[in-house]
Amino acid sequence: MNTRPLLCLVAASFLLLPQTDAQEWSRFRGVDGAGIAKMSGLRHVIQESDYLWSVPLDGVGHSSPVLWGEKLFLTLADADGSNRRIECFDAASGTRLWVWEAPLETHNLHKFNNFASSTPTVDGDRVYAAWGSGKHTEALALDHAGQLVWKREWPEFTSDHGFASSPILCDGVLIVNTDSAELRKSLVLGLDPATGKSLWELERVTTDAEEKHLTAYNTPVSMKVDGKEIVVVLQTNDGWKGLDPKTGQVLWSYDGEYTQRSVSSIASGRGTVFATFGSGGKGRQGTALRPQANGEPELVYALGLNDGLGYVPTPLYFEGRLYLWGDGGILSCLDAETGEKIYRERVGGNYFASPLAVDGKILNLSREGELIMIEAGDTFKILGRSDLGSGSSCTPAVANGRLYLRTETALICIAGS
Repeated sequence: MNTRPLLCLVAASFLLLPQTDAQEWSRFRGVDGAGIAKMSGLRHVIQESDYLWSVPLDGVGHSSPVLWGEKLFLTLADADGSNRRIECFDAASGTRLWVWEAPLETHNLHKFNNFASSTPTVDGDRVYAAWGSGKHTEALALDHAGQLVWKREWPEFTSDHGFASSPILCDGVLIVNTDSAELRKSLVLGLDPATGKSLWELERVTTDAEEKHLTAYNTPVSMKVDGKEIVVVLQTNDGWKGLDPKTGQVLWSYDGEYTQRSVSSIASGRGTVFATFGSGGKGRQGTALRPQANGEPELVYALGLNDGLGYVPTPLYFEGRLYLWGDGGILSCLDAETGEKIYRERVGGNYFASPLAVDGKILNLSREGELIMIEAGDTFKILGRSDLGSGSSCTPAVANGRLYLRTETALICIAGS
């Protein structure tokens, strides 16, 4: 493995970068994984002339950009899976600062997946990434100059559709989900971010009694309940678990008797978590829970096949509503407290990316490469459609008053006013 420096970095400028900022877009779907961002002056319809910058990408990936200060980090892989990369860009100019590259061992993939689907996470010291590689899963950390700090591997990984779960940081612990399509080969890990050493490991059962492989591809979520930080993990056979991020202690469990895969990530808002389970491109089961600091969580409501659930896109809580963006372009808006339908309308297109709330609008990026903006509220209204010229399966990112979009061919930055 190697690091190819592409630009001389000035040490003084690095020291000026913010080292602690709760608003950094540092993980999949941003702050707390909520998918909500502050940004003003975002046009409803975006032309190429509105781009602040656009740079071509050499490699595939469904992962999202993450940012710390004015550095943007992105994972990519060769289409044949021979190599994987972490690339760092200047977020203001799009200048590629460095590339870290290493060989990758291939494994079984779904036809729509690739070898860079997991979004990294970043703090003021390091960027962290997770991969499936051959018969093992791994996590690693680089410093902000692209030098490898540590790398860990866990054997006996068997892939059904590939690897997708993104690492997160919670209360100073790196949480990594390493589900495998084998009985008792799956772990949720709590790692020391500085060294990669295991602080705790939680074993999970992935295969059911009928030997069905129900691997989870979701990303955990962190939240505070009565002032206590918890991390919520989810898996079909194991159900929900609320964990103490420092120790891995199971604080509560909820078994929803699920029969479908958990692909989309956990959404959270107003003290409630929501997730879907599905197959064949459709969400078929959905559950909203209200976790407690101690004791069993409260079941708020359960949804089914006819409630407009998505399969891959993560739901979005925003201003008292729950938005369910379906893979086939159907948008459902529900009352977040009751689960009652407010509207269900066809947006069009196909989606693997997850919706965000940006500048008071709901936006998403289709597999056909169209950026859609919807008016937030009880009335369905499409504000704009923008053709980016290339398809995408990647959830956008927002930081420092800019929107970052990854397509199959380019990384694009759009500035607000």
